[in-house]
Amino acid sequence: MTGPGSLVPAGSEPSRRSEAKRLARPSAAAPLHQAAAMDLESDILLRQECWELMGKGIRERLLQKAGNIIEWWASVDPSSSDDRPAATVFGDRALCIAEPRVNTDHRPVYGLSSYEFDPRALRTVNIDHRPPPAPATPRDIGKATAGPPATDVGLTSSDQGILGNLPPRAQELLQAPFLSDQKAIRCSWHYEGNEHHLSMFMFYIAGARDVTAACGSKTIPVGHSDTTAHWSLRIYRAPVVRRVGK
Repeated sequence: MTGPGSLVPAGSEPSRRSEAKRLARPSAAAPLHQAAAMDLESDILLRQECWELMGKGIRERLLQKAGNIIEWWASVDPSSSDDRPAATVFGDRALCIAEPRVNTDHRPVYGLSSYEFDPRALRTVNIDHRPPPAPATPRDIGKATAGPPATDVGLTSSDQGILGNLPPRAQELLQAPFLSDQKAIRCSWHYEGNEHHLSMFMFYIAGARDVTAACGSKTIPVGHSDTTAHWSLRIYRAPVVRRVGK
């Protein structure tokens, strides 16, 4: 982050849309999903361009509430009748989402939702996934492994398809808090880059008690395919202490 209202530019690649304590491995069986295509669109605005289209006031509110910025994105909201962007900012104090709305006076405004947490409780684990350039095994592409039946954590088929691209351990850690009586309230993702390298990737799941997120990059080296892509990820988990909005 370079200052209030200004975030690090994403570069000129095409875009698809939009020291902490360590994590423990989940004890229950998490579903491993089939990977869906991660399409790229070259004719849409990148996150920095969308961010700059939003008003200074809502940008400053997002940055102030989120704390030290970990990752962020902005993209045109498909539900907006006037093509206004929405934004997600993930920091060490909160996951914050600003979405375009129209108030009772028919004026364009933004609705702000946040999942707030104590930065001292934020836990992380790094995943450096480097499979060899060989045909994918069932586990590589998201098949469930032997063990107890996997639990539905409340994700849509689109969410599951993107999640299925991640290494199995990343999928397990992201879903771990949602394997019992807590289900996902929100889930979203964004990535930017080109066919062989995604320089920015984020996927989050937010529930009433926990937020998990994966942030990092994806590379397809020469001789590899999507099923043997290399991922450099940091997985985050934080207990929610206050929730505002949906």
